[in-house]
Parts: sequence; C-alpha cells; structure tokens
Amino acid sequence: MNTILLVIASVFLLVTAAYLIPLLLELKKTVISLRNTAEESLNPALDELRLTLKSIRGISDNVNDITEDVKGVADSITEVSARIHAVTGFIDTIRPSASVKALSLKAGITAALTFLLTNLVRKGGRK
Repeated sequence: MNTILLVIASVFLLVTAAYLIPLLLELKKTVISLRNTAEESLNPALDELRLTLKSIRGISDNVNDITEDVKGVADSITEVSARIHAVTGFIDTIRPSASVKALSLKAGITAALTFLLTNLVRKGGRK
C-alpha cells in the first residue's frame, strides 16, 4: 500500500511540475513584458515631468527676481516718502518766519514807494 501511495504522490508531483514549470515560465515572460511596458510608458512621462519641474523652477526664479525688484521699488518709495516728509517739516518750520519777512518786505516797499511818489509829486509842483 505504501508503494501505491508513493507512486500516486510521485505521479501527482510530476503532473504538478509539468503544469507549474510552463506556468512559471509564462509568469516570468509576463513580468518581463510588464516591466518593459511600464518602462516604455513611464520614461516619457518622467521626462516630461522633469521638463515641467525645470519650467516651474524657472518660473519660481523669475518670480523671486520680480519680488526682489518690487521690494527695491517699495524701499525707494519709502525713502522718497521720508524725504518728502522731512522737506514738508522744514517748510512748516520756515513758513512763519518767511511770512513775517514777506509782510515786512511788503511794508518796506509800500513805505518806499509812498515816500518816492510823495517826493516826486512835491518836486513836480516846485518846478
């Protein structure tokens, strides 16, 4: 009886091996084919992705340059604003004294013209 079981087990193993060996070979071919197909499909996509990332990096660099330029312009505007504020403060401090000087000059010119016209009229009458 042991011999019959051994023969049946041997036949079963031979039949199983006969089916498994071609199955494993076909599986190997399928895996190789799948790998090749994946490489053929993914390599162009990866190359395009690399190009896209380079473009994005270039755009990012350009945005950084523009941002630095805008910061420079903003700093310049701040500096000009500070200078205008300083000039305005200076004008505010000078304005009262300039107003007094202008009024004094006006009074002096009015007095001089009045004196000159009065003397011209008197001289004209003496002739």
